[in-house]
Amino acid sequence: MIERVDLAFSRDQQERIYVQHRLHAATSEVRAWVDRGAAIYVCGSLEGMAPAVEATLVDILGTAALQRMIGEGLCRRDVY
Repeated sequence: MIERVDLAFSRDQQERIYVQHRLHAATSEVRAWVDRGAAIYVCGSLEGMAPAVEATLVDILGTAALQRMIGEGLCRRDVY
């Protein structure tokens, strides 16, 4: 079930807003969701978005927790 949607538009307004900005702004919620067993799916640009989102997730969750989620199939990427 999707409880929340945060939109990030990098080209539709003067200030560029990226996915990593939205994630960082929701740090406490992301941690709480992960603590309750949430899955994270990252879809988008391999060279542009994916590295920045991964760095933000490491900042929010820590490397060990993110690697655990990847190993358990709770964090998946579909990047191109």
